Amino acid sequence: METLRLDVTYALRAWRRHPVTTIAAILALALGIGANSTVFSAVSGVLLRPLPYNEPDQLVMLWQDRSGLGGPEREVISPGLFLDWASRSTAVESVAAVAGWFPNFTGRTGHSGDQAERLAGASVSGAYFSTLGIAPALGRVLTGDDDRPGDPMVVVLSDRLWQRRFAADPAIVGQTIQLDGQSVEVVGVMPPTFRGAVIDAEIWKPLQIDPANAPRGMIYLRALARLAPGVSVSQASAAFATLQTQLQQEDPELEGARARVVSLHADTVGPVRPVLIVLGASVGLVLLIACANVAGILLARAVHRRGEIGVRVALGADRGRLIRQMLTESGVLALAGAVIGLGLAALGVKGLVAIAPPSAPQLREISLDAGVLMFTAGVAVLATLIAGLVPAISGLRGATRAGFREGGREVHGSGGARRALVIAEVAVAMTLVIGAGLFVKSLMQLQAVDLGYQPSGLLVAQLSPPRGAYQTEDAIRDLLDRTLARAAALPGVDQAAVTSVLPLSGGEIEFTFSIMGRPEPSSMNDVPVAAFRFIAPTFVSTMGMSIRGGRDFLPNDHAQAPKVALVNESVVKRYWDGRSPVGKRILVHGYEVTIVGVLGDVRHSGPAVPAQAEVYIPYQQMPSRIATLVLRTSGDPAALSADVRAMMHEIDPLLPLAGVRPMSDQLADRLAEPRFMATLVGWFGAVAAFLAVTGVYGLLVFSVNQRTREIGVRMAFGASRPSVVLMVVRQSMVIVGVGVVLGIAAGVVLSRAVAAQLFEVAPGDPSTVVTMAALMVVAGAVASYFPARRASRVDPVVALRND
Repeated sequence: METLRLDVTYALRAWRRHPVTTIAAILALALGIGANSTVFSAVSGVLLRPLPYNEPDQLVMLWQDRSGLGGPEREVISPGLFLDWASRSTAVESVAAVAGWFPNFTGRTGHSGDQAERLAGASVSGAYFSTLGIAPALGRVLTGDDDRPGDPMVVVLSDRLWQRRFAADPAIVGQTIQLDGQSVEVVGVMPPTFRGAVIDAEIWKPLQIDPANAPRGMIYLRALARLAPGVSVSQASAAFATLQTQLQQEDPELEGARARVVSLHADTVGPVRPVLIVLGASVGLVLLIACANVAGILLARAVHRRGEIGVRVALGADRGRLIRQMLTESGVLALAGAVIGLGLAALGVKGLVAIAPPSAPQLREISLDAGVLMFTAGVAVLATLIAGLVPAISGLRGATRAGFREGGREVHGSGGARRALVIAEVAVAMTLVIGAGLFVKSLMQLQAVDLGYQPSGLLVAQLSPPRGAYQTEDAIRDLLDRTLARAAALPGVDQAAVTSVLPLSGGEIEFTFSIMGRPEPSSMNDVPVAAFRFIAPTFVSTMGMSIRGGRDFLPNDHAQAPKVALVNESVVKRYWDGRSPVGKRILVHGYEVTIVGVLGDVRHSGPAVPAQAEVYIPYQQMPSRIATLVLRTSGDPAALSADVRAMMHEIDPLLPLAGVRPMSDQLADRLAEPRFMATLVGWFGAVAAFLAVTGVYGLLVFSVNQRTREIGVRMAFGASRPSVVLMVVRQSMVIVGVGVVLGIAAGVVLSRAVAAQLFEVAPGDPSTVVTMAALMVVAGAVASYFPARRASRVDPVVALRND
């Protein structure tokens, strides 16, 4: 222990004599350790932390897989299929279904003055809470007894809704509240840690599926299950495959669709897993560069200490003892870097939470905890070994052999070791910079995609007329008509429209339809299917969509007029082989509908998702209970939010608007994940490039110092200052060039691992690689200029006299 104390004291004294070098080394390690601790906090909080449910490893998601039919691998299911899976599967202990629900809350029954609010809720089957194994904080949860069709509606509240709207009143259990104009009893309140599984919700109601009338044509349920004791995910997959085969034999509508079983943890963290893997690899490279930088500093210091080390070895000092002392010196640096790195990590975690994309809500709950502290300690030890061991061995070896030259020049091999370290730094930084360039270009490609509409200048707001107050189609039409008329008259509004499903909203309503005049399809796989939108006649012009053939809807396409529809180009390509369908008729839910126009494709699910088949119908002819108000404004859309809310309150005080925001904000949310990746990898790439360029600069400064006599001799024999500058810059460019070439080779290979995260950018994209390589070469040239200029100013007389 006394030896360690002496080593630490000596190390502190030694580093205090070289403050600039010490600060540079500590900051390099602090950047590397801080970045790694930040990303590890995200990895720990998202990938390693178990889900907050009872025996979470036994929970799985059940999806319908239609990839063999050209559909998604994970598709929601119908009520009929859910009941079949729940009643006939032996591989699971219980199955629960979940669907989104957005009730209008207007306060407690008998309380006046409560502000109306649209809540984000979920309809769940009776086995939902028991499957998760979650107990309530107050009252009880929903059970199978609440899930019978026709039973009185009851609800369970989340803790945050209980706190926000009911002031955490424990007497709320047993009271009734007003939802969609109906009195509903509150039977329980969930604990603060529960935000809902599958769907993030703040209120839950029973799903109440009628087994005698469970449709298979409408798919909107997500299925959650708990595996039976002793059953693995793979065994459950095999069992559901067999069950699905049996169901397909009984019901041709299920033909070609498979069942997919995925662990709930994998399904929950799946979207963010690739992001964290890429970030983890990126910060690992940053740490390697930081350690290489410090190792270079220690190697340079070992050269200056060769006399001291040689004398100690000659006097009989133990080699292991000397190595331990040198490792202690690097350990002091690593410890200081770890302390500062933790401070940077605390700031980094706050920044990570601030820019976390909506698709990864888990990132908003990360923090520095004991696990992160232990990880930081481990990284500090690793940095000590990486940064200190090679210089220690190299310095000891150089001091104990005939490696000294007169005039104070460097130890044989130490210059080569430093050059190798700097080349490695440049190569690793080049690899990371290429990755950053690919993500930035991918983001630019996404932002340049033609969405099929103009999101700028649009304000959107969701409204959902409750069944109690708006029971008939006429009542819904009248509400939407009045809303449109009032909205269009607001100052600053150029056009107003409504739609049942807004682009980027995530909601889809798919229906099958028949093409009149054609024979019935021989297989269910050949039945035409499309996403249906119910819109106002002004919707196309308000959104800035394009008409490619036929006409738009007209005001006289009202409820009493013949039913009409618009289709998009994807429908035309898929079901009419590209020929115009204008004038053709389709059969939708027993109604004959005439196609009057063709619209350009719209990327409803985001810039990266191709357009799907879509059919548009006037809401006057088929009104939708769920609608989104769309306003085209002449100024800042957000400035109209208060006016729109006030307008809706005047139309119906019990019908609140939700999601009042500019359309551009929704687009920004959809681009948040690629922007998140481009931002973080870009920052890590910039830090890596900075450290690598610093390494180049440090190597050249060291080299110039070691070659002062040589440079003086050259200049004494007539070498010009430009030739000396060129000599030093050439040395730098060789090192940078070798590192860039190695980095390009590694970057092109490793970029294939992130190909799935890129949009319309090939791994190893030539333009990106060339651009990033050019930037790295320019940065290296700039870093070499100052040491080169210093070398050119060496006074030959002074250099030779000092020698």
